[in-house]
Amino acid sequence: MTRHFHPAHRRQAIQWARNLTRRQYFVLDTETTGLSATDEILQIGIVDGDGATVLNQLIRPTIPIPSGASAIHGFHDRDVAGAPSFKAIYIKLSTLLAGQVVVAYNMDFDWRMLQQTAARFRLPDLRMGKRDCAMKQYARFKGLRQNNGRNYIWHKLSVAARQEGLALTKAHDALDDARMTLALIKKMAESG
Repeated sequence: MTRHFHPAHRRQAIQWARNLTRRQYFVLDTETTGLSATDEILQIGIVDGDGATVLNQLIRPTIPIPSGASAIHGFHDRDVAGAPSFKAIYIKLSTLLAGQVVVAYNMDFDWRMLQQTAARFRLPDLRMGKRDCAMKQYARFKGLRQNNGRNYIWHKLSVAARQEGLALTKAHDALDDARMTLALIKKMAESG
């Protein structure tokens, strides 16, 4: 195993995970039509800190799902044709997340996608409590530096799970990715 660049950062990441598991929180993941500023959410998965499914929702985007995105997550236009729009689930989602601590693996991306999908319908941003990124915390936990020597390497969720000996589920399904993120958080909390 490669030596951790800064062991105190690993201890801080472990403490973050331990503190998180002592309170109520949600783990969220999204699947989208792509990565750009015009793309939208087509699936949201949310689990609570005990692993119970809070939400597993397909969403019908206003734009077609590109074949490149379908090749990654396996969703096609026909899969979401009967699903509600983001606008139709917005109040339910907003009520669910209001004031909650929400963690995602790459929260910056999921938060941006939530914002831009809401903006498509002229809806306000969701009012979560604290937002936190499990990917950044895992990078601190793992402690591998980028070539510039300043920043930690971010690991894909499936790579992080494999590195920690966790069972891999179907990658790029929002609910399964939320569950995998939760398992990674718990694994970090149990580390010593």
